[in-house]
Amino acid sequence: MQNITQSWFVQGMIKATTDAWLKGWDERNGGNLTLRLDDADITPYKDNVHAQPRYIPLSQPMPLLANTPFIVTGSGKFFRNVQLDPAANLGVVKVDSDGAGYHILWGLTNEAVPTSELPAHFLSHCERIKATNGKDRVIMHCHATNLIALTYVLENDTAVFTR
Repeated sequence: MQNITQSWFVQGMIKATTDAWLKGWDERNGGNLTLRLDDADITPYKDNVHAQPRYIPLSQPMPLLANTPFIVTGSGKFFRNVQLDPAANLGVVKVDSDGAGYHILWGLTNEAVPTSELPAHFLSHCERIKATNGKDRVIMHCHATNLIALTYVLENDTAVFTR
C-alpha cells in the first residue's frame, strides 16, 4: 500500500505552504491553496481514503468540475503547520458527478473542513480551465505582509509600485 503523504501532490503542498510561510506571504491562517488533480493522481492511494468520506454540498453547482479531485488547505489552518501534520491541515476532496458538492476523501482530520474560500477557488479553477484549456491547476490566495505594508506607505499608483 502506498502512503498518500509521500505522493507528489501532498509533498508539493507541503513545499508550497512552507515556502509561503517562510517568505512571509501568509500570516497565521491568512491564506489558502488548492491544486486540481486527475483521477490518475489519486488512484494509487485508494487505500488511504476515509472509510466514510464526508459529503459537503456547494452553495452553487459547478458542473465543469464534476468528478474532479483537488488537494486543498483546511479552514483556519496555519501554513506553517502543514509540514508538521499534513493530514490535519490538508484534504483531498472530489467533486461529485453533477458538481453539486464534494466528498472529503483524505485528510482534514478531526472534522476539519476545507478553506472557507473553496467556492471562490472552485470558481477560479473553472475560469482557468476555460482560459488555459485546463493547463493551470493551482489557485493560491495569500496575504503578502510586506506588500500589504507598502499599500500604506506608497502612493496607490501602479507605476510607483512597479518602477
